[in-house]
Amino acid sequence: MRTKENLLSTKPAEIEALIDRVAGGQMCEGDAQLVVRLLRLVLVLVGALAEKTASIARLKRLLFGPRSDKRPKPRAQESPASPDGVRNGEPNRGEESAGGQRSERSAPLSAVAPETTAERKPRPGHGRLGAAAYTAAETVRCEHPTLRAGDRCPYRLCPGHLYDTNAPQIFIRLEGRPVVDATRYEQPVLRCAACQARFAAPLPTGVPPEKFDATADGAIALMKYGAGMPLYRLSRLQGLMGVPLPA
Repeated sequence: MRTKENLLSTKPAEIEALIDRVAGGQMCEGDAQLVVRLLRLVLVLVGALAEKTASIARLKRLLFGPRSDKRPKPRAQESPASPDGVRNGEPNRGEESAGGQRSERSAPLSAVAPETTAERKPRPGHGRLGAAAYTAAETVRCEHPTLRAGDRCPYRLCPGHLYDTNAPQIFIRLEGRPVVDATRYEQPVLRCAACQARFAAPLPTGVPPEKFDATADGAIALMKYGAGMPLYRLSRLQGLMGVPLPA
């Protein structure tokens, strides 16, 4: 079996010279060995890609050789390696070749564990919280301005009547108070018994259907950039106050 040091001993200048000789039809003695060496390198690369055991760093080492080692060489009085390749209790990981490159006496590519990086785990949570999480939010019950339970359905072609579903539509609006406070609006929903149409009570006058008020954005910006409070610490403080605010 060809060792890695034989495969990596070819210099780019030699390959360029070989290309010129092949193009000109003037191959000299020794070119056959060079061609065989390059073809073996191609086989090693193809095998590594087929088995999916080669990372980008490993392919770079196969193509360009290992990086130059600038660390001091081991002293001569070190204990010699044992027959099984163990020196001072550690495995023999490589030997210096004649060209000054360090060849690794490792297992074949098929036996080496993949060097792929671990898959990134998805971020836990998405920042959306249920209405039940806002335990300290003020509750405001909304009322229909014109509709009541028992009234006829507003649709002229529907003969049904409205009844209370006892399942109000929940809308959470955050406002800027020290630090950020929340108000819970319960919008009763009436549903027609015939056509099943649902009619939710509107929000009070002056309350836009936007979760974050401008004062809430201002309070968060002041705490982060004015008071120097990290977002994760602000999130923990909001959770203690009963108005959670994801970081």
